Amino acid sequence: MKSWRKRTTYTLAAVAAAVAIPLTAGSASAASWHPIAGGPEMYPTMASCQADIPDAKKQYTDATCVENNGEISLWGLY
Repeated sequence: MKSWRKRTTYTLAAVAAAVAIPLTAGSASAASWHPIAGGPEMYPTMASCQADIPDAKKQYTDATCVENNGEISLWGLY
């Protein structure tokens, strides 16, 4: 038979996980990524795109550069 201390610890851990999982999933699903700028004229290299990330983060929650079929674009997270 397990002690009451262990049972209480396991119960609290299970309750904390049950509360934390929906909270983190809900906040992540509310945000979405959108293209901000891109194309070969604007970003000929990945480094040129990454140089714009600090400015993009002033307006968006997060920003990243994505390469798709050789075209580099800057994406922002609302």
